[in-house]
Amino acid sequence: MNRKNKVVQNNLKPNLLAISVAAGLLAFTPYTQAATASYVSIKSSIAGNKASDGATGLNAIAIGANSTSTGIGSVSIGVNSSNNPSKDGTPADASVSVGSSAKTEGKEATAIGHQAKAEGNATTALGRQSHAKGGQSTAIGTNAKSLAESANSFGANATASGTHSTAIGSGAKASAHSSIAFGTRAEANGIASVGIGAGAKAIGLGSIAQGNNASASASNSIAVGRGAKATAANSIANGTSAQASGADSVAIGVGANAKDNFSVALGSNSVTAPVVGTNSATVGGVSYGGFAGSNPIGTVSVGAPGLERTLTNVAAGRITADSTDAINGSQLYSVLQNQNNRIGDIDKDLRAGIAGATAISFLQRPNEAGKSLVSAAVGGYKNQQALAIGYATNSDNNKWSTKLGVGVNTRKDLNWGGSIGYQW
Repeated sequence: MNRKNKVVQNNLKPNLLAISVAAGLLAFTPYTQAATASYVSIKSSIAGNKASDGATGLNAIAIGANSTSTGIGSVSIGVNSSNNPSKDGTPADASVSVGSSAKTEGKEATAIGHQAKAEGNATTALGRQSHAKGGQSTAIGTNAKSLAESANSFGANATASGTHSTAIGSGAKASAHSSIAFGTRAEANGIASVGIGAGAKAIGLGSIAQGNNASASASNSIAVGRGAKATAANSIANGTSAQASGADSVAIGVGANAKDNFSVALGSNSVTAPVVGTNSATVGGVSYGGFAGSNPIGTVSVGAPGLERTLTNVAAGRITADSTDAINGSQLYSVLQNQNNRIGDIDKDLRAGIAGATAISFLQRPNEAGKSLVSAAVGGYKNQQALAIGYATNSDNNKWSTKLGVGVNTRKDLNWGGSIGYQW
């Protein structure tokens, strides 16, 4: 390549220097006493910037065929690179474009990479075909795109299109205001939603999806764990493949499934069932009713048919007419023990009563007219005993007879009896 260097020095203006270099791509226009002075020009077969006129802004630099720098202190390096005013007319002051076809529009914008584009004040696009559009947005990575104010995208093909949104990871997408997508192909499509993990999707308003392929598709839903899914409003799924499809439901554990509204599935593979209200019950032919809490809104499941679990370490609940507390085994044991004791006492009382009746029945009466008789008798039934004392008398004509008796048994209970009779 033939080169021709030309140096011109003006004794009256010693700070002015023009250098022309054949086959060059550089033009620098400083603020000087002569506005048309050219410091360095590198020529090319491409017409643009051929006359070292690509840098039109004060102290601007344009390097490359067809490159242009229009803002004060702006820098454009690369074929077809440019720094231009924004669409609202804001000049491209202090903007930087580096790379073939790299472009900036607006003040203090930066575009670095082949076809990188930064549109808006203080925007940054770094990477091949990266695109930052919106004030103070940042796009870093091949084909990364930040398309709203204060949006940030990091990674190949990452896209942040919501205001104040952030997408981090290859193919990550944050499309709503204040949304965050973090991970390969992670998505955050709801306002203030967060998707973390490869393939995680936070779609609903304020939703959170964390884990590979986790999905939170309804407003305020939360899915945590690989393949976890929260598909109803205010639902929570926590655990690998956990599912919460009922409104305000909670599923915790591997494969747990809360499919009914306001219900909770606790533990691996636990499944909820439709709620059933209970106001009465019949046991052994005896009916009971008036139960408290007879209109439930949901259920809590700790297992599934064939996968039942026991509940341990349950605190003692209140036992009142309107209590809805859970009752633990010790409380049931205490109630049963008390009932057994009472039944035992009743049994002993019955035995003692039979013993007392037996004793009174053996009291004697006189056989002759006008005679009286005092007698004592004992009785027993199983392990209970009784003692009875009686008085009996016959009238002089032996027509009338009277008999009285009283007994005491081993339960310290008294029983008594009396009779009067007439014979003819």
